[in-house]
Amino acid sequence: MVEFDAYTATVRGVDPSDMLKMLFDRRCVGWDMRQGRGHHGFETRVALRDETGGEAAAVAWGGMHADAGTVMIEVKGSPSRDMVPMIRDRYPDHACTRVDAAYDLDKVGAWDELLTEVVDVKSKFNLRGEKRGDWDFPDDGRTMYLGATSTVRVRLYEKGKQPEYRDCGHPDWVRLEVQVRPKKEARQVYTTLDAMEVWGASKYTRELASRVLQRELDPFPAGTVRRLSSRDRALDFMCEQYGSHLLSLKEDLGSWECLGLTLSEMIARKRRSK
Repeated sequence: MVEFDAYTATVRGVDPSDMLKMLFDRRCVGWDMRQGRGHHGFETRVALRDETGGEAAAVAWGGMHADAGTVMIEVKGSPSRDMVPMIRDRYPDHACTRVDAAYDLDKVGAWDELLTEVVDVKSKFNLRGEKRGDWDFPDDGRTMYLGATSTVRVRLYEKGKQPEYRDCGHPDWVRLEVQVRPKKEARQVYTTLDAMEVWGASKYTRELASRVLQRELDPFPAGTVRRLSSRDRALDFMCEQYGSHLLSLKEDLGSWECLGLTLSEMIARKRRSK
């Protein structure tokens, strides 16, 4: 199963205290609030920490975003599964600036199984990768990053070997996770996607989804969405409506070059007849 593992959103015109109350009311027993300095241009940031002291959620406001009335909300880890639908329901006009979607596998050999797919996709798409942790002595856990852009990145890591989970008795627990930071128009698209659909962010994440998650996903580009010109729209319509005829003609003629020449002659005849 694929689940949300982190979500960051910005909302305008809301009271930060109301947002904090919403999160705190949803808290687990033992959570507390801690105020600190903001980041990303926000002056104030209040974090909710769970019973282990780890940060599970935060709200930031003020600073250079004060005039626009922008408030940032972040949720992390397993609480994201409940809090993401809550954020979306309460603030339907928010913009998603980051979302993580994770797939867990807990069985003997899970690391080698998923690493094989990650390395193969890395080679197929000529991607940059980065190893972290001591791979010669992996008792403390290994991590493999895939993709060098800030927009889409994948990481494979040994979740069960992290310090906070070592006593759980799941040393073979591995997580494959995509992190997406949507740009501009794509931020609105990502406010509605489910965790599985987040894997549609790029060609290589869709390839991993096909191999590991056994799902063929529609593309949901996370980068800046290119606005189509009138010519682009016309050509897009032509391919959608007449693509099968063009493919059939290409097969009859033998090549795309012959198809292009044939279409050129047909267009020239049409123009001469006018």
